[in-house]
Parts: sequence; C-alpha cells; structure tokens
Amino acid sequence: MVVKYNTCNLALISLSVIFGAIALLLACVGIGSSNWQTTSTNTTTGQTYIDSVANFFYACRLNLTGDAQCGQRSNDYNNIQYYIINSTGNSTEWNLHLNFAAGLSIIGIIFIFIGTVTNLLMFFGDRSTWIYLIAPTFLFNACLFMLAGLAEGARVLLYNGYSANLYEVAHVLIIFSLLTSAIAAGCLYDRPLYTQASKKLKRIKK
Repeated sequence: MVVKYNTCNLALISLSVIFGAIALLLACVGIGSSNWQTTSTNTTTGQTYIDSVANFFYACRLNLTGDAQCGQRSNDYNNIQYYIINSTGNSTEWNLHLNFAAGLSIIGIIFIFIGTVTNLLMFFGDRSTWIYLIAPTFLFNACLFMLAGLAEGARVLLYNGYSANLYEVAHVLIIFSLLTSAIAAGCLYDRPLYTQASKKLKRIKK
C-alpha cells in the first residue's frame, strides 16, 4: 500500500510529536517534584514562608532557613500529618487514594512515551498500517489515566503548587496531541480490503 503524505498530514504528525514530547517532559518534572500542595505560614515580622510541601509520594516540612525534613509516605503512614487537607476520613483511606493517584499518574506517563514514539512511526505507516491505530489509542489512554490520577489525588491534596500545574498542562497538551494524531491517522489510513475491491470494480468497468 502506498500512502501519500502531504504537507498537512506531515504537519499534523509533527505537531502531535511536539505536543507529546513537551507533555512528557512536563509530566515527568511535575510528578517528580514536591510542590503539588504547599502551605504557608506568617512570621511575627509579617513575612510569609512555605512551611510544608507534599506530593503523591512524600511530604516535607520546612523552616525559615530553608532546611527541609522529609518523609516517604510509603515507609511512614503517620506522615499523613504533613498533608493539610479539608476532607473527612482516616489516614488509611487517604493513603489508598494517594497510592492510586501515584500509580495512575505513572501509567499515564508511560502511555505518553509509547504514544509519542508510535507517532514518530506514523512517518513510516505505509509499511505497517496498524500504527495508525496504535498511536491515538495510547494517547487516549494517557489522557484517561492522567485525569484519573489527578482526580484521585484531589481527594487528599490541594493542588496549589507549580508541580501540579505542570502535570495539568501536560494533560492539556496530550489532548491536543491526541486530536492531531487521530486526524492525521484518519487521513492516512487506507483499508487494504477496500482498496483491492475498488481496483476490481475499476477493472470490471473497463
């Protein structure tokens, strides 16, 4: 099968790859940094400083000098005291939500990586037509898992830090990557059976 790449299709694939690559970078930085939830304290002199930060994996308390005391949530479930929240429940329930949020978010990042790589392979889709289905499918799953991770984490954390913002921007970029990838795949995909049937009909008419 011969696939005709025009400027529009190449531009769509390129945009999808660029969006996916940027989203992958932002998501990795966001999930790996601690400032998903931050709480601030006012000093007696009127200054404001961040006294605690937290993400899905660990939490830290900071002092005026900037020194941090951190603890891994998986090793110390009592570390839930660092998570200042406005919700009901117990530490076991909160930790379950954070476990699910961490797992879903990481799976979403893995899907971003696979989807972006398969987007690159769409440039060679004339050799394997299945690639036109694989790339949008992985990006779609990335959108779902990232959103599910954010929803689970929101049951415990208040997303007011830059790390959460980075991950949320990555989710938006993946939506755009999915749209451009799906449009390009739809334009380029040509069913072999339909093509063969069309050729037979043309021969009969002749």
